[in-house]
Amino acid sequence: MHAPLVASGPSRSLAATLAVAVTIAVVVFGGFGVGGALSRTEGAVVEVAGVVRVQPLSGWEIAMRSQDPPRVRLTRGGGNLDVVTVSFGGSATDLVAEYVQSVLEPEAQQLSVSRETQSVLLDSGLEGLRIAYVGLFGKAQVPIEGEVTVVVSPTGIGAVFDGWGAKGVLRYVVEDVRAMIEAAEVA
Repeated sequence: MHAPLVASGPSRSLAATLAVAVTIAVVVFGGFGVGGALSRTEGAVVEVAGVVRVQPLSGWEIAMRSQDPPRVRLTRGGGNLDVVTVSFGGSATDLVAEYVQSVLEPEAQQLSVSRETQSVLLDSGLEGLRIAYVGLFGKAQVPIEGEVTVVVSPTGIGAVFDGWGAKGVLRYVVEDVRAMIEAAEVA
């Protein structure tokens, strides 16, 4: 009698279970590794009014530019990062309040802004503030959630970084948004 070529019984089901578990682990954790590596690949530096430089990560592209005020919108999928520059003589606290009052509130039908601020330190050493918000804007019928990060340079340049997307989408790009902000250079 010949020995079976294929295992049967409990050892076969254990081998199949292990094979499925290994495949799932490779797909899930390998995907995170590949996704992380890809999101760190950088594109060409984007300048806003010659005073703010942002290094887009892989997949991020310029969706819009405007001059009044100087602004660039980077986008990737459903996530966006608006970078706005203004001459500003106040503090980061003043700038975030000004942005909420003059940009977010007028454009929103409904708006909820966090009361708590988070301190942020850019790689260049500039300190800033971050707040979160949720609102309905324009004709969009889906809530928009975002994070506004502001810094004011010693030379009086205010930089506003508004990372936003449809509610539930921002969480997929927020790490990229934060990484681009932290690496940004403000004159």
